Amino acid sequence: MNRKPYGEHWNGERGYRVIEGNDNYNHFFGTLECEVPICKLCRKEMHLIFTFDLNDERLSDLKTKDIDILPLASCLNCSMVWKPQYFQICNRGKTLKIIKQENLEEWISDDEDKLPVPLPKINIKLLSMKSEDIPTTEENYNLAFDSFGSDYLCRILGAPLYDDFPEDSSCPSCESKMKYIATITQDYGEQELISVVDFQLGEFNILYYFCKSCLFLKTEAQVS
Repeated sequence: MNRKPYGEHWNGERGYRVIEGNDNYNHFFGTLECEVPICKLCRKEMHLIFTFDLNDERLSDLKTKDIDILPLASCLNCSMVWKPQYFQICNRGKTLKIIKQENLEEWISDDEDKLPVPLPKINIKLLSMKSEDIPTTEENYNLAFDSFGSDYLCRILGAPLYDDFPEDSSCPSCESKMKYIATITQDYGEQELISVVDFQLGEFNILYYFCKSCLFLKTEAQVS
């Protein structure tokens, strides 16, 4: 579609930048503290990228009685990340199970370019988004894209930075519309936004959607 959605998906919820640092809650980057699936191409565990503590009242919109943590994962070393993936969150958030993957290609990163499995663990914290992070105008849309990957690596809640509208955001189980919850990008800046690893993905962002009723996660890659 390539239609810029200035303000169209903002419901007044400002959302948060995710950066390295200590928070009052147990949010973190990396590790395999949650059980993640084995990648069908790489034959290793997928990357547990970010894990969010749902006891944090700032994330109350994602809280359910069935999960305590929200794990965001994917394999970052192969083409599995390029196409939509569906996972179910189990065991109160400590386990992810593959429901569906749409990838038909078989591309794997060269060894020197692969991110380690697991990713090294480091604490992260949430900061309220700035006004220029909210893409309600063309100017803010451009400013938000400029800072994303230069100042921080993950956006949680708030308005998504769509390059293209998603073709399908319905839950494969109940068919209701899944909620956009987060986007992850790579480190484009000169400074190390995650000090424990050179976090390079390629020229794309990973968007995450969530169905609270079914505890399904969807990932979708968009060119950045």
